[in-house]
Amino acid sequence: MKKIKWIILLLLTPCILYATTSDYNVLDFGAVGDGKIDNTEAFQKALNKAAEKGGIVHVPSGKFRFNGVLIIPPAVVLQGSNVGPVSVFYDKNTVLMAYAGRGNENSAPFITMESASTVKGLGIAYPEQVPENIAPYPYCIHIAGNRCNVMEITIANAYNGIDCGSVYQEAHNLRDINMCALRRGIYVDRTTDVGRIENVHIHSVSWWDINYPERMGSQIELINKFTQEHLEGFIIGRCDWEYMVNCFVIWAKVGFRFIETKGDPRGNDPQSNILITQSGSDVGPLAVLVEKTQYHCGIAFSNCQFMDGILIEEENQGPVKLVNCGFWGWAETLGGTHIVNKGKGTVYLTACNFNAKNWVECHWKPEIPFIKMTNGTLQMMNCRFQDNGNTPDAHIVLGEDVRAAVVMGNSVEGGNLRVDNQSKGEVQIFGNVGE
Repeated sequence: MKKIKWIILLLLTPCILYATTSDYNVLDFGAVGDGKIDNTEAFQKALNKAAEKGGIVHVPSGKFRFNGVLIIPPAVVLQGSNVGPVSVFYDKNTVLMAYAGRGNENSAPFITMESASTVKGLGIAYPEQVPENIAPYPYCIHIAGNRCNVMEITIANAYNGIDCGSVYQEAHNLRDINMCALRRGIYVDRTTDVGRIENVHIHSVSWWDINYPERMGSQIELINKFTQEHLEGFIIGRCDWEYMVNCFVIWAKVGFRFIETKGDPRGNDPQSNILITQSGSDVGPLAVLVEKTQYHCGIAFSNCQFMDGILIEEENQGPVKLVNCGFWGWAETLGGTHIVNKGKGTVYLTACNFNAKNWVECHWKPEIPFIKMTNGTLQMMNCRFQDNGNTPDAHIVLGEDVRAAVVMGNSVEGGNLRVDNQSKGEVQIFGNVGE
């Protein structure tokens, strides 16, 4: 019997040795989690060692200070003790404290990820960032290779969050992220294959609680004021079949911004092609800004909510599709109107709900419509307007440059649908009812 046990042990030993050689602990390379000693060199040594064959570099609970920056080599995982997107507390779990780059957005990012690398289970904070004197910093995480993964990360107070766009890359995977970003949240661009963004929550509460159990007091108002004046939550440029689900931003100057990649040498469509579902933008002057989308496919929102408005600029020719979306609140940038289209593309509205809540306290006037089309084409069906006793002169305004419109099967609570039709194109309005 003993002989059999020894034979089994001998057979298993190579497997055990092989498994342990792919796992490393930063403490074994000289890292100290006391919040005082610079850990840049120790962490990089561990990461470089793991890069020899690929592997996981484990970071235990503690406060790890960095005066420099880190590079995650290909096929290496940097993994902390945080499970899921949690709050960053200085006295709990794994906290990386970034000091480099203050005052210079163009300096090296705190973490640069090369192809097939992963960061997971980390809390990241900038101890020198204070609400009374917010300073620029470079991006917290920069994806510089293909098929990188950012998972279960909480970022307390980044000036710029995660960069998936300054270099060409493909198939990034961003999942389960809580973040307080002050200037830019997630930047996606130059993506040549399907990227995925899931469960990303951009909310300043990630900063409020860092000194747990004490929560920030009057400083919270300073943070929210800054983000409403500066933050662009999700910036989406050239991408190919990007998928986004369960993403949220609050107190941003712009929740979702869709841009054109100027001077893009690869292909004829340097704009966004993205499907967004179960997401939203809350409490900000503008929920969505569409500067330009891909002409043949554009962008689509489904099952989303917006407590502010959508502006589609003149240069856009691609479709903007909204299905089963809700609008309420006061769109400050648009003077109260929920959707303004200036572009030549088609706006699709299906099963959407428009609510005049908050209009009265925000100085609503009857000349403010819910939807204003100055150009392009409108296809709208099965939507509902809730006037809340504030019936506008027109729910929908169609300017003279609108090429065509179909408005059918919609309803108005407490009244009838009012359309100000100035279009010189073909317009069909039928089957709409009052409740």
